[in-house]
Parts: sequence; C-alpha cells; structure tokens
Amino acid sequence: VPFTASTAAQTPPPPPLPYAYDALEPHIDATTMEEHHSKHHRAYTNKLNAALETLRGDPATKALAKLGIDTLLQRLDQITDSKLRAAVRNAGGGFVNHELFFATMSPDGGGDIVEHAGLNAAIVSAFGTMAMLKRALSLSALEVFGSGWAWLALDRRSDKLVVQSTPNQDTPAMDASTVPLLGIDVWEHAYYLKHQSRRADYIKDWWHVVSWPEVARRYDAARAATGKAEL
Repeated sequence: VPFTASTAAQTPPPPPLPYAYDALEPHIDATTMEEHHSKHHRAYTNKLNAALETLRGDPATKALAKLGIDTLLQRLDQITDSKLRAAVRNAGGGFVNHELFFATMSPDGGGDIVEHAGLNAAIVSAFGTMAMLKRALSLSALEVFGSGWAWLALDRRSDKLVVQSTPNQDTPAMDASTVPLLGIDVWEHAYYLKHQSRRADYIKDWWHVVSWPEVARRYDAARAATGKAEL
C-alpha cells in the first residue's frame, strides 16, 4: 500500500518486495536488488522515522507528524529547522520514491501494449504512441545530471500524463497537483553493479520489468481522487 497523503500510519516499515531479489534477472541483477532494497531503502526508512520522531517531540511540529508522507513533503516550508527540513525532504522523498519504484516492477513486466483502456488512451493522447512515451521517459532519465529520477506522472490540473525529472530524492508528489505513476531511479546504486556507467543500457533493461498493471492501478486511483471520469 503506497504511503500517500491519506496514509495514517506514521512509523512506516520498509515495504517488503512483492518478488524475490533475483526475480528481475537478467534485466536487474539480484545483488543490486538486495543492496538497493535491504540497505538503501531501509536507510531512507530509518532516517524518515527518526525525523518523524523529532517532529512528534516538538509541540510546534507535532501536527505535521500526523500527516501522510506525501502531504508532509508538500508542507516542508512549515518545518523551520533547516536540518530537520532537509532530513524530511531527503528521507521522506527516498521512502516514497523507492516504494513506487519497487512496486512498479515485476518479473512479468515489460511489453509495448497496455491492456487498460484508460491508461492506453491517456498515453496516446499525451505522447502519440507507447514508443514515443518510452523515448521521452528514457531521454529524461538519461539527461538527469548526477543523481535523481525520471517520472511518468498525472498532472491533475490538465488531467494529462507528463514526463518530468527530479534531482536527488525529490518527488513529483511534493506538488499536490502531480501524482507519480512510474519512476526510474538513476542514482548509481540502482544500476552500477551490473551496468557500471552505462546508464542507457540500464534504462533499456528496466523497460523489460515495468509492471503496467500496477501503473494502471495507480492511474485509476489518481483519477478517482480528482473526481475525473475515465477517458
């Protein structure tokens, strides 16, 4: 279950993977998956929980600690302590980004056909074809300077799909009008053990494990939250 704005629990554990560490072979190797999930994701989770504990311990910020993680990230300006604000931004973003990243991959993933009328129509409307969407998102991922993410998201204002990138562990969910549906992690820890500096090869491999049913589920949930009918 995604830790979104409606989530009440505020001491989240690292969400378990819905598949084994070696399930995405040969595209994403088992060693990378284990390191990424059991160490990097756990570190973000632990740092987030520590930041939440600090928020809860201060009467001035106690109410913020009761928010869902996405909503908290949208209200960073209400955290006056700069170190605590940075901790929430980095760890909270790392937590929600990795939750989405792992959930939207599957050993049964990949393909160029989305068997979901609404999402397929939205892709055609925004990009023309699946191939053009893949090209746009791949280019966005390649162009990230240093560490960051590339995203397919729903812009609630226009009710359209968009491709965008964020630096470090920033997330599109920091803007309440944007809902991330699919994201590729281009921090080196996501691919360096197998692909070394060949980010383009990693991106090509990643497309083979994208779980379009999970992306479609998130798309439906995002549109339901806006009250918009299916395309």
